[in-house]
Amino acid sequence: MSLRPRGRAIVPAAAAALLLAACGTSADPAPPERPRTTAQPVRLPEPLLERPVDTARLSPLELAAVGRAELIERAACMRRYGFDDRVRFTRSLYATLPDRSYGVMTEEEARRHGYHMAPDVDPRVPANQKKQTDLVTSRPPRTAADRRVRALVLYGTASDTLTEADARRADGPQPLREAKVIGTYKDRPVREGGCAEEARTRIVGDGGSERNPVAMRIYLNGFAQAQKDPEVRRAVKAWSSCMARKGYAYDSPLDAGTDLPTARGPAPDAREKTVARADMACKHTTRLIEVWSAAEARHERRAMAGEKSALAAETARKKRMLERALKVLATTEDAAS
Repeated sequence: MSLRPRGRAIVPAAAAALLLAACGTSADPAPPERPRTTAQPVRLPEPLLERPVDTARLSPLELAAVGRAELIERAACMRRYGFDDRVRFTRSLYATLPDRSYGVMTEEEARRHGYHMAPDVDPRVPANQKKQTDLVTSRPPRTAADRRVRALVLYGTASDTLTEADARRADGPQPLREAKVIGTYKDRPVREGGCAEEARTRIVGDGGSERNPVAMRIYLNGFAQAQKDPEVRRAVKAWSSCMARKGYAYDSPLDAGTDLPTARGPAPDAREKTVARADMACKHTTRLIEVWSAAEARHERRAMAGEKSALAAETARKKRMLERALKVLATTEDAAS
């Protein structure tokens, strides 16, 4: 490792066809498609930490790119059925969740945000004070029938209360080997899983989860095992002693800052930033990040040796996913900037 500066409710085809036919005039006429603009290729920056398993594991930034591409494809699918879905991006793709594997990780983070993250990605910041992102715009359905038909086209389900969060659970829907047709709408076939599944399949490739499960398991296990590593324990103890000499009592960098008055607030104060800078100074003195990340790498490599075939397949799958996603982002206005 190197350091760098859903279960789905399915409607029987006959019932779906009946409902779709009954609601067939509920959506407005399809607005004209806005042509995608040819843009510069989207290149993702190198992560702060490079882990051995990252050849197959998607980083948070890579997952964000895949998610944006899926939203774009999903909205385009809905427009083909006459809905007015659009995706509007109001912040950069690169303003994503930072790596906090060992607490605060960079001098700049400590100086600018203390133990907080940037306001537009920090969950502690009220929604009305942060920039929205990946915002899908659509006219609200007018009637219960409209809600049902939209749910059928979007998710392939009869529920009119299914939320996007329900549909995009972390493990993703089950892979669909064949795109089954559950009905028609405006003379167009509607597939099982709807536009959400179509978009996922276009980007992910097999309709399954964006997270490669073997790589993710190795990553999570490696982190857990590294915390028990003798070298890591010594480094953490040295870091704790360093912080104590500066007047701060913490047993682990994962606990640092959690006791401060501003910890649960939307923004850090000067004291929080002072503690975070002391934290980073002690991390440098004890080489804690280097020691901890090296231990993670050892445990990952050991586990990877027994999963060569599965990881090779997931590495290829990740490559295809990112190629598809970045191609969509590069030809969609404001998708990354």
